[in-house]
Amino acid sequence: MTAILYMIVALVIGIAVGAGILMLAARVAAGFMPKFLSAVAVVVVQFIAAMIVGWILGMVLGNGTFAGLVSLVVVFLVYSAITNLLLKKPDGSQLGFGKAALVTLVQLIIQIILGVILVFAFGTALLGIFGGMAAVGG
Repeated sequence: MTAILYMIVALVIGIAVGAGILMLAARVAAGFMPKFLSAVAVVVVQFIAAMIVGWILGMVLGNGTFAGLVSLVVVFLVYSAITNLLLKKPDGSQLGFGKAALVTLVQLIIQIILGVILVFAFGTALLGIFGGMAAVGG
C-alpha cells in the first residue's frame, strides 16, 4: 500500500516539476508564461504520448542506439505537436509548429540538464552508500 502511495506522490511531484519546466521553456522560447493548469495538461498528455510512442517503437525497433535515436526524434516531434495543439498564447491563438518545436527543444534541454545534475547529486550519494557497504562486507 505504501509503495502505491509513494508512486502517486512521485507522479504528482514529477508532473508539477514538468509543468514548471514547460512554463520556463515557454517563457524563454515563446516569450510568455502559460498558466500552471494548462502546463499540467500539456505535460500529462506528453507523458502518456511518450509512453505509447516508446512502447510502439520498442516493439518495432527493439533496443539499441539506433532505436534510442529514432525514439528521441519521434518523441520530440510528438511533444512539439502536443505543445502546438494544447499550449495557447495569451490571446488564445496557437503557437505554430516552429515555435512549439523551439519550446520543446528548450524543455528537453532543461530536462537533460536537470537529469544530469540529479544523477551527479544522488549518484554520488548512492555510490558512497554502496561503497561503504562493500567496505564493511555488507
